[in-house]
Amino acid sequence: MKIFIPRETGFCNGVSSAINKALSVKGKSYCLGQIVHNKTVSKQLSEHGIVTVNSVDEVPDGETLIIRAHGVGKSVYDNAKSRNITIMDATCPSVKAIQRKASDYHAKGYQIVLVGDKNHPEIIGVNGWCDNSAIIFDGQSKLVLDNCDKALIMFQTTFDSRLFEKSLQNISSDSVKTLEIFNTICYTTLQRQYYAQKLSARCDTAIIVGDANSSNTRRLFDIAAQNCKAVLTDGKGFDIDLTNCKNVCVISGASTPTELIKGVFERMIENAKDTVSVETVESDGVTVTTEEKAMGKDEAMLAKAVSEMKEGQRYKLGQKVKCRVVLVSDDGVYVNIPSSKKEGFIPNDELSIDGDYQSVKKDLSAESMLECAVISVDKGITLSKKVIDERYKDDALVSGIKEGAEFSCLMTRVGKECLTGKLGSYTVIVHASQIKIGYVKNLDAYLGKTLRLVVSGADKVDDNKRVIFASQKTILLAEKKAKEDEFWNNIEVGEIVEGKVLRFASFGAFVSVRGFDCLAHTSDLAWDHIKGPQDVLEIGQTYEFVVLALDREKNRVSLGYKQLQPEPWQLAEEKFTIGAVVKGKVARIMPFGAFIELDKHIDGLLHVSNVSWEWLDDINKALKVGDEIEVEVLEFDAENKRITLSRKALLPRPEQVVTEREDG
Repeated sequence: MKIFIPRETGFCNGVSSAINKALSVKGKSYCLGQIVHNKTVSKQLSEHGIVTVNSVDEVPDGETLIIRAHGVGKSVYDNAKSRNITIMDATCPSVKAIQRKASDYHAKGYQIVLVGDKNHPEIIGVNGWCDNSAIIFDGQSKLVLDNCDKALIMFQTTFDSRLFEKSLQNISSDSVKTLEIFNTICYTTLQRQYYAQKLSARCDTAIIVGDANSSNTRRLFDIAAQNCKAVLTDGKGFDIDLTNCKNVCVISGASTPTELIKGVFERMIENAKDTVSVETVESDGVTVTTEEKAMGKDEAMLAKAVSEMKEGQRYKLGQKVKCRVVLVSDDGVYVNIPSSKKEGFIPNDELSIDGDYQSVKKDLSAESMLECAVISVDKGITLSKKVIDERYKDDALVSGIKEGAEFSCLMTRVGKECLTGKLGSYTVIVHASQIKIGYVKNLDAYLGKTLRLVVSGADKVDDNKRVIFASQKTILLAEKKAKEDEFWNNIEVGEIVEGKVLRFASFGAFVSVRGFDCLAHTSDLAWDHIKGPQDVLEIGQTYEFVVLALDREKNRVSLGYKQLQPEPWQLAEEKFTIGAVVKGKVARIMPFGAFIELDKHIDGLLHVSNVSWEWLDDINKALKVGDEIEVEVLEFDAENKRITLSRKALLPRPEQVVTEREDG
């Protein structure tokens, strides 16, 4: 047995939107009639706290009223407003478009003609937008239009598409001067009826899944029944003997939940008496998948075949589509996607980059064409005009880019030795050698980062292939040169500058001055001997330095730190004045005298002749290293860094002074 399944099944966009809106209402609410003609859906909504009423009079003042997908007349809105009833409008956008046309054309003096079922809530609701003055015509009998100069003919959205031409032929309009006709049968209806007609013609049995109260479902049954045996089921208690059937198709109404359709399909597979093949068919009649199940239980085939039952064409997030405006509503714009005959919705916040969606709406009308991107397929097809506008707005930058203007681009892919990103409709390519000053090996490190770019000439932009070959390295090199020129033109020898210590070497410290690396040699860091720059400086700290030398050709700058610090001998001259009495420690002893440490790195000479009044043949007899003594400063020579000291000047002079060695 072969089973044919349409690709498009389940709720249409209008029904899906209506149900989602109803379920979004918090707390208890009321719905004027069944939101759609399906018992399963009605039960779900009832469990959600939605009460079905037959009249607005049954809704308490101040409560919430849900307008079902079929729509209602204008008087319902007026009544609700007068009683402070909140309206949640779930009218199908296709129906809403018909209502607005009826209202607008009626105001212009047109006779409105509605082709459809006079008892259907959609037709009753539309009639309420033209003061209930519409002529309602079933399309089968004869209708003569007289006593009117202008007339507008529209069709119930679920009208049998096969009868469209015939119904127009049954209308006599010779006396009408201006006649306008709109085929308002919705695309979903046309699509489902197409499936019912084509697939039933190939089958022994057609299974129509839906509610018997649904107009569009009954229409599918009528169409299929003309070609083969047709069975209408709501999915519950489904048990049909398909033993002698070779070809069976499963068709669903626009208000039938996917779960019911899958349930019917699963039971058909499970109860099959022989080998089963399942073909999923596109709306153009092309078979896109075929799976077979031998006698037994091939669960993998069942799962895959069921998974093929999607509600509409498979769209990818971000995919660009062209669509036609169906209805401009308060919460957004309803559109049709002609390429797939599917419906979509553009929320207000996805209409404009700057958020001014009202301005966009003013320029839209039915039949306006828009280019949008798919942003969600979870509950119908949600589209965004803003995404496309944002995507292509940067194309305006290309003319400036050709002339050398800098631009930014997010890198989204790693290619062969390159990064790529998008700028409007252009692909931006940055080779690894053009990312920074120096070659980049790990391109992944730049993935997801925005680069500052420029092109080296207009030939780097290919408008035909929509490609831009760009470089960030060019910008960095130009900035580096400008920075260096700024540095060299504004620095001179002897200038005192601030510098941040970057790193140490054995021979000195590297210091950043105005972003340029300079060297402070170890010998220029301290007046006294040090082991290394770490004895004086700390990495990361900022100090003042003096510029000692400049060499632009070699890009070298020499700095000095000790030159800005007081020299020890300059301080000593102020501290150790001639005649001053100071204390010191014997640092070392020589044959001619002793060196006395007066301060850190400051020594004075105590000549042997100035140790005592008595003659000494060996100074060691009077002093030893480490002795602390008092001395008087006799001389201070800063230029030669020499201090002459005397100890005997502080001792009482004896009556007899021995000035030379006395031999006994």
